[in-house]
Amino acid sequence: MNHKDILGNFFRRMMPLYPPRTEALLRRTSPSDLQRLTFRYIFTVDGMTEISHMIEGLITASPGVSESHVSFQYVSRIAPQMDRYKLVAQASRGLWVYGVPDVALPELPNTACVDTSGTPLENYWYVIAYGLGISATLLAEEITPEERLPGEPRMYEGFYTFEADTAYQVLAVLHQLFPEKVPPPTMPERMA
Repeated sequence: MNHKDILGNFFRRMMPLYPPRTEALLRRTSPSDLQRLTFRYIFTVDGMTEISHMIEGLITASPGVSESHVSFQYVSRIAPQMDRYKLVAQASRGLWVYGVPDVALPELPNTACVDTSGTPLENYWYVIAYGLGISATLLAEEITPEERLPGEPRMYEGFYTFEADTAYQVLAVLHQLFPEKVPPPTMPERMA
């Protein structure tokens, strides 16, 4: 399979469209306000986790509505989130977990594992909820250790949006990269 950096190209085209924000935004914004905001950022793992949890909460609050696509970069990183992801898997119409399979993915209902080994997707953290009335996309690229200051924690640069068209476009890219594993998404205007 040819794994050109299709997601990276999409990501770099999208970034300038979103206003920049800092992690302080998360401390001043309620989850319901976050559902109406669109922004780009550089966040720590804690900030990324906070937004991820907000999207996961949207999924579990509306069982059977959304498809869920989540990159842990490495499958082993799901372990601390396992209780949460049992609920996400049960609430999702389908859950796709992306990452390098450094460990076996624990058994979860409605779940497929997508191996990103050797692809540019190893560098991305994303959480996408997409379904009728639900759309949230967190897409971020890890800032490599060479690009960080000495001692600086793991950081990610990316964007968050509730726009259905953006979720659709990211899922279309994922389908293009993994056509055997990821189904083509339904266009937003055809959801009913």
